[in-house]
Amino acid sequence: MKKEVSDKSEYKKIFKIFGIILLFFLFFWNALITFFLIILLNVKTIKKSVFGNLPLEVKKGSYTDAITVEYKKDKIPLKLDVYYPSKVKSKYPVVFFAHGGGWITGSRKLSSVTAWAKFLASRGFAVVAIDYRYGYFNKYEELIEDYNDALNYIKDHSEELYLDKENIVLMGTSAGGTLSLYYAAYHSYYNHLEKMKGIKGVVAWYAPSDLLDLWSKQVDSLFAQFAVTTTMKGTPKRKFEEYKLYSPINYISERMAPTLLVHGEKDDTVPVTTSIKLNKKIKECGVPSTLLIHPKGKHSFELELKDVLTQKFVEKTVSFIRKVCQNTETDDKLEKIAV
Repeated sequence: MKKEVSDKSEYKKIFKIFGIILLFFLFFWNALITFFLIILLNVKTIKKSVFGNLPLEVKKGSYTDAITVEYKKDKIPLKLDVYYPSKVKSKYPVVFFAHGGGWITGSRKLSSVTAWAKFLASRGFAVVAIDYRYGYFNKYEELIEDYNDALNYIKDHSEELYLDKENIVLMGTSAGGTLSLYYAAYHSYYNHLEKMKGIKGVVAWYAPSDLLDLWSKQVDSLFAQFAVTTTMKGTPKRKFEEYKLYSPINYISERMAPTLLVHGEKDDTVPVTTSIKLNKKIKECGVPSTLLIHPKGKHSFELELKDVLTQKFVEKTVSFIRKVCQNTETDDKLEKIAV
C-alpha cells in the first residue's frame, strides 16, 4: 500500500516537473515568435532607428559623451543617459527625451535617439534620454509610471546633474512622443501644479495623440496595430475605454504646455490626421501650438530625408525649445511647406 502511495507521489512530481517545462517552453516559444513578428512587421523603421541619422552635421567636441544613471531600482533596473553641451555652464535647460518603438521595442541607445541627443546637446541643451518598460510584458500605466519616475529623478538630482529643473521641454518620437504629450496633457488637465512645475513645452514628432487613430484606414502598418493591441491588451472593440483613457488628446485644456508637432504627410504608420486634430484642439483652448507637415515625409522621415525642408524642421525644433525656455512667445502658425 505504501509503495502505491509512493509511486503516485513520484508520478505527481514527474507530471509537475513536465508541466513546468512545458509552460516554460510555451512561454519561450511565444516570446520568440513575438520577437520575430516585431522584426518582420517593423523592419523599415528598425533600419532607420539603427542606422538613421539627422540631416544636419554635429561637430565633434560640441557635446559630451553620455553619462549613464540608474533612475529606478525597485522592480526592474532602468537607466537614463545625460548628454551635455561642451560649453561649461552651471545649469543647462533640459530636453527630456523618450524613444519610439510602439511601446514594445526601442532603447535610449538606438541611433535614432543618440542622433537627436548629440544634436540637441550641441545646440546648448542637456538631453536626458530614458528607457522605460515595454508594453508586451507590462501594463501601459507602468510605462507612464517609469516616465514619471525618470522625470522626478532628474528634478530631485538637478543640482548634481547640472540641470535647470525650471526649464524642461518634454520630447519624444512616435510612441515616446505620445508618452510626452500624455504627461503634459494629463497633469495640466488635472492641474497637478507640482508635476507641471518647470515644464515649458512639448515636442512630439509623428506621435499618435489618439490611440484609436492607429486603426484608421490611413494606417498600412501591421506593426502599429500589433504594437498598440499588445500594449492596450486588446483591440478597440475589446478595450475601447483603455484607448480613450491613454490618448493625450482627451486631456487637452487651457493649461496645456505650448506644443510643437511634426509629422510626415505620407506617414502610413501613424496618420498625420492625429497631429492635425491635436493641433486644432490645443489652439481651440487658447494654447500656442505649431504643426509642421512634410509633404513627402513618412514615419521617422528625419532619419531618412536629407532635404532642406527636413533640415528646417529639425532647426525649428531647436528654435521652439529655445523660445519656450526663455519664456518668449512661440510660433502659433500652422506651417505646411512644399518642396
